Amino acid sequence: MPSTRTPRRYQPSLINIELPRSSGDVDIPDSAASSVCMSNVTLPRYLSRPSFRGIAKETITSVAPELADTELNYIREGLECLGPDMLQVLAGVKAEPTSNILPKDLTVVINDLSSDMPTHMLAVYSRHVPAATKRRVTLFPIHNIILATHCTNLPVLPASDVVRPDVAGSTVSVPVVPLCIPAPEVFPLLSTFLYTKRIDHLLASLLPCPAPHPLYRDDPTSERVLTLLRQFAGKLATKHSAQALLAHAMAINGLWRNACALGINDEKLWCALDVAWEVLIIALALSTGKRL
Repeated sequence: MPSTRTPRRYQPSLINIELPRSSGDVDIPDSAASSVCMSNVTLPRYLSRPSFRGIAKETITSVAPELADTELNYIREGLECLGPDMLQVLAGVKAEPTSNILPKDLTVVINDLSSDMPTHMLAVYSRHVPAATKRRVTLFPIHNIILATHCTNLPVLPASDVVRPDVAGSTVSVPVVPLCIPAPEVFPLLSTFLYTKRIDHLLASLLPCPAPHPLYRDDPTSERVLTLLRQFAGKLATKHSAQALLAHAMAINGLWRNACALGINDEKLWCALDVAWEVLIIALALSTGKRL
């Protein structure tokens, strides 16, 4: 995996993007909508990485005692092979809460038995809710081992002993875990990546169109890659409005804030964030005439 691009000391830590006010239809996360309506938006020049703690051995032991003495990287490599099938099982989970009160356990329907059963249901929400707006909570089924091996800042996961049913369409009961993160609307992108580790798929979700492979496979400091990145950013600036580019930038920013909040130190993830942010910042600068 290529090393992370290091900001030069003379480059500003923040940039101010001037946008024309627009009421046009732009597909943008709720948390970013107010920013897009403004004529001036301040963005970080680079997405900084916090200092990460290591995954505690006790965290792994609590969800998979049989892996207590197994190297973390070995566990992650194994999950990278199993993850896509585990994700497919999650896609077949159907949950229908019967009230507005969050239960301790939730009965869900399992429609795919091809891999491990989900262990918990995350009730994801944001601390920041506009005045007079009801807090929105979204449910996401997960496997505890995926979160335990990647997130250093997890709430305590209650014990879970879900038994695989014999017949698809059967129900199981899973514990519900409230999870407060900065940008719930982009949590599915982060969760999917932790299961698949597909940097190409993540970038395709974050950018208006797929990024050229060398941007995330080759040395990011090489002149060839830097030139290709500027060309790609120029293409986006030509084909997409500044408002649309900002919508994508805010989604990337939300994913970054979620990764920081959960304490996810994954090199592929941070490579994707670095590439996507650099492309969008340059594209926004070109689109709005801002000099970097």
